[in-house]
Amino acid sequence: MKEIPGWLKGSLLNYIRQKGTDLEERTSAFSDWISKRRQNEVWPYSRVLHKNGVVADVFDEFESGGRRALNFGSQDYLSLSGHPAVIEAAVKACQEFGVHSAGSPVLSGRTKYMLELEKRLSSVLRKDSCAIYATGWSAGFGVVSGLVRPNDSVVIDRLAHSCIAEGARHSTKNINWFQHNNLEEFHSVVQQAREKNPKQGLFVLLESLYSMDSDSPDLESFSKVTREYGGIIILDVAHDFGCMGNKGLGVLDNTAENYWPDIVMGSFSKSFASNGGFVAASSKVIEYLRYYSPSFTFTNALSPIQCAIVLTCFDVIFSKDGEALRSKLRENIIRLRDGMTSKGFRLGGIPSPIVPVFVGNEAKARLTSRALEDRNLLANLVEFPAVARGEARFRFQVMREHSSQDIDDACHIMAEATSTYLSEANREYIEGISKLRQEYAS
Repeated sequence: MKEIPGWLKGSLLNYIRQKGTDLEERTSAFSDWISKRRQNEVWPYSRVLHKNGVVADVFDEFESGGRRALNFGSQDYLSLSGHPAVIEAAVKACQEFGVHSAGSPVLSGRTKYMLELEKRLSSVLRKDSCAIYATGWSAGFGVVSGLVRPNDSVVIDRLAHSCIAEGARHSTKNINWFQHNNLEEFHSVVQQAREKNPKQGLFVLLESLYSMDSDSPDLESFSKVTREYGGIIILDVAHDFGCMGNKGLGVLDNTAENYWPDIVMGSFSKSFASNGGFVAASSKVIEYLRYYSPSFTFTNALSPIQCAIVLTCFDVIFSKDGEALRSKLRENIIRLRDGMTSKGFRLGGIPSPIVPVFVGNEAKARLTSRALEDRNLLANLVEFPAVARGEARFRFQVMREHSSQDIDDACHIMAEATSTYLSEANREYIEGISKLRQEYAS
């Protein structure tokens, strides 16, 4: 039996602990590992795009090997980044303000576009006030680090996004994890956290749509438990806000308002054609965050161009046109899920713009990524430790402008690419991969 090669083994986790005093030596093992993966064309990351859209001109990270590919890897769910009104708004804001906010939002970086965006978000999310952050990640990190103190407790889903998880780690040692979307365990963890810490803040961190699994919590049930123990819910709505639900509110569309979270945070980068993030809450909470949230206070404000873009996207999304866009997106999502299922793939979660297509072990997934590139299909490989070991998947991201033919082609290519894993060229690895899985299991 041929030993499985190193470029099909290992993960980022193997190289997180560095040793020694020399900077180059501390990073050389990781560099060697990814170099071998690059040489064997199984490092599908840090790509460079010369053209974006449902068809993209894609190059590798060194801008070589360009090809035109069917794009299921970009986050532009409603395909608004090329909308004529959005482009016109960007040009107008650029002519009026230039390209830069040139200041912190607590000093001189807050423009009239940002103020209007704060008002629009507050209204749509039924909150008193809103703070706009430079990125979605900084909004998640900033709201947690701005409010949670060392004596407080945090209860957080094990699959919560990096931004809120890192915010919790930064803020307190009293972090209590519960199994993903497990309401029974959540109840037990919240109860224990409150009993251990009866007089301090108890913050519950959830997502409305989890980005790697495309599933959602039973928000009303989680809210009932949280309120029973005097907790505070922070909900990340990055992936469903604007693009899901009859009214564009995602999971919140189907949640009774008295069970809505205390604080809503999210990102503009999925449905609103721009970088940026937000936190919506009561006026007192937002006023506090403006001066105690480090990623808000100590950075430049979102640019006037980006604020103008998001405002224009709001006009489209929360209108009759927006309903039509979401309807077309839903059709595409269902078509892709049905097509992948008919090809025998296991999918995750509920119908959403994120369609996780499971492949399984990391070696097979890496070989499949190479086959996808050879066939000019762009879909993002997600592997351990971003997801559980042995649960590697391709995260297909659906856009409203994908045609039925695009979707059918993607399903066909994906099936063809995974079959190459069993071709003669790769057959020599099968026994080694089986051995590797046994090693992982032990």
